[in-house]
Amino acid sequence: MTNTPTAVVHSERTGLGRDFQRYWQAYAVSTAGSALAAGVLPMIAIFALDASVLQVSLLAAVGSVTAAILALPLGVYIDRADKRSVLIRTDLVQFAVVASIPLAAAFGVLTFLHLCLVAVVQTTCAIAASSAAFAFVKQTVEPASRTLATSRTDTVMWTTQTLGPPAGGALVGVLGTAATLIADAVSYLVSALILRGVRPVPPPSGTSREARWSWRELFAGWELLLREPALRALYVNAMVFGGAITWSMPLIAILLLGQSGASALQYGIALGVAGLGGLIGAWLSPKVTARLGDRNALLVSGLARTPWLLVLPFAGSGWTGVAVISGAQFCLLMTAGIFNPVFSARRMSLTPDHLVARVSASWSVTARLVQPLFITAGGLLATALTVRGSLVAAGVLCAASAAFLPWRRPESSR
Repeated sequence: MTNTPTAVVHSERTGLGRDFQRYWQAYAVSTAGSALAAGVLPMIAIFALDASVLQVSLLAAVGSVTAAILALPLGVYIDRADKRSVLIRTDLVQFAVVASIPLAAAFGVLTFLHLCLVAVVQTTCAIAASSAAFAFVKQTVEPASRTLATSRTDTVMWTTQTLGPPAGGALVGVLGTAATLIADAVSYLVSALILRGVRPVPPPSGTSREARWSWRELFAGWELLLREPALRALYVNAMVFGGAITWSMPLIAILLLGQSGASALQYGIALGVAGLGGLIGAWLSPKVTARLGDRNALLVSGLARTPWLLVLPFAGSGWTGVAVISGAQFCLLMTAGIFNPVFSARRMSLTPDHLVARVSASWSVTARLVQPLFITAGGLLATALTVRGSLVAAGVLCAASAAFLPWRRPESSR
C-alpha cells in the first residue's frame, strides 16, 4: 500500500488542488511583503526627497490613474496567455522596480519621478496579477470549491492588512526604509520561485492567441458587464458600496483623531478591530455558504454589510466613540468578509472563460477611477456641511447599494 502525502489528501478533499495550494503560498508571501512596505513610498518622498504635500498626493493619484489606463489592454493579453507565466512575470517586474529604489538611493540618484514610475509599474502589475489570478482560480479550482478558495486568499489579505502595517512601521523604525523595501522585493522573488512549481495554465480551449487586436476586444469586459443582468447588478453594487466605503475612510480618521479626541493608540486599536472583523468574516464565509447556499449567502451577507456606516455619525468622544466606531467597522468588515468570497465565486461562474481576465481588469479599472471621485465628493460635502453630515450621506449611499444586489432569480452558471 502506497503512502499519500497529507497535503495531497487535503487538497483532494477540499477540491482546491496542489496548484492552488502553491499559488496560495506565493500569494501569502508577496502580500505579506506588500503589507510590510505599505506607506513606504510616501515616507521616502517626504523624508528623503523633501516632497511637498501636492507631490505626495500626486504620487498616489498618478500611480492609480495611469496604471488603470495601462492595465486595460493587458486584459486582452492575459485572456490569451498562460496564467502562471503572467503571475511569475508580474512578480519579477515588481521585484526589479521595488529593488531599484534602495539601489538608486545608495548611489544618490533617487528622484521623485523614479518613485512615480515605480508606483505606476507596481499598480499596473497588481491589476494584471489580480486579473490573472482570478482566471487562474476559475481554471484550476472546481466550481463547488471556489468560495473556499477565495476565502483562503481573503484570509491572507485581511491578516496582512491587519498585522502588516504595524510590523512594517516597526521594521522601518529599527532598520530603515531601505531594509523594508528589500524585504518587499524579496517577497516577490520568493513568490515567483514558488509559482514555478505550478503547472502551466494555458488559455481556455477555443481561445486564439493570434486573434487580431481591436477596440471591441479591448472593451469586451465592460461590454459583458453591462450586457449581462446578473453581472451588471454585482458590478454596480460593488462600485456603489466600494465608493461609499472610500468616501467614509478619511472622514472616519478626522472624526476619531480630530473631533472625537482619540489618541493615536485608540485610532490604531479601532483599525485593528475592524481588520479582525474582515478576517473572521473570510473564515466564516465557506461555513455560511454551506449552511445557506450560494445565492442566499450572497444576498444575506450583501444586505447585512450595508447599514453600519449610518452608526458612525452618532459616535461620541473618547473611548465611547472609539468603541462605537470600532464596533460598527467590525460588523461592516465581518459581513463584507463573508460576502466577498461568495461574490467572487459568483462572478467566476457568470463570466465566460475567454473573458475572465478582461472582466476582472475592467472591474479594477472602474474601481480605481471611480473611488477617488467618491473621496472628493465626501470631502466637499464635509466642507459644505460637517464631517458627520458627510458620513450620513456615505451611510445612505452604502445602504442604497443593497438595491443593486442580484435579487432576481440567478442566471444559469457557465
